[in-house]
Amino acid sequence: MHSQKLHILNIPELDKIIIEIKDYFNYEVLYFNEKKDLIKKIDEDKKFLNNSIIIVNQKDFSSLKGKTNEKQIHCITKLPIKISNLVDQLNARLIQQNYSAQSNISINKYILDINSRILKKSGNELKLTEREIDTIIFLKNENKPVKVDILQKKVWKYGEDLETHTVETHIYRLRKKIKDTFNDDLFIESKKDGYIINE
Repeated sequence: MHSQKLHILNIPELDKIIIEIKDYFNYEVLYFNEKKDLIKKIDEDKKFLNNSIIIVNQKDFSSLKGKTNEKQIHCITKLPIKISNLVDQLNARLIQQNYSAQSNISINKYILDINSRILKKSGNELKLTEREIDTIIFLKNENKPVKVDILQKKVWKYGEDLETHTVETHIYRLRKKIKDTFNDDLFIESKKDGYIINE
């Protein structure tokens, strides 16, 4: 997992406190004096705000809303604040972000919702098992054909004692479910050197 990042925009009092206690929680802390510097960084690097929270004051809150998801902005309306409450609120926001990120994995013309274990396309939905989700994600991340014995070890976590036709049967069933629901027999393709997801 990537480190969690805390971006503090123009709240000097909070920055001093966070610097003193940052060893007690798991955040990389960056401080921005100017809103334009933060906006420039967001515009230049699309991954800059991954796993991040921006802490802002009331004045800067509205101007940042259009630049990022509101779940990534934590507005402090008054100081002083209890640090323990702030850390709890930040952790809750990061959990929400991670949950939302897992709800919308785009694969070709499909959306894979890991949390509800559903594959969606054009208004159709297909309920999947956890193993089917793991298989799809593994194949998506590989970007090249994957042999059955690799799937057997990496997804099924079995060694040589599991017969390869067991894995092939599971993939056959998954491909059939996708074809029956979406009329698509090319989502997972069987090639001579393994299985691949078409993207």
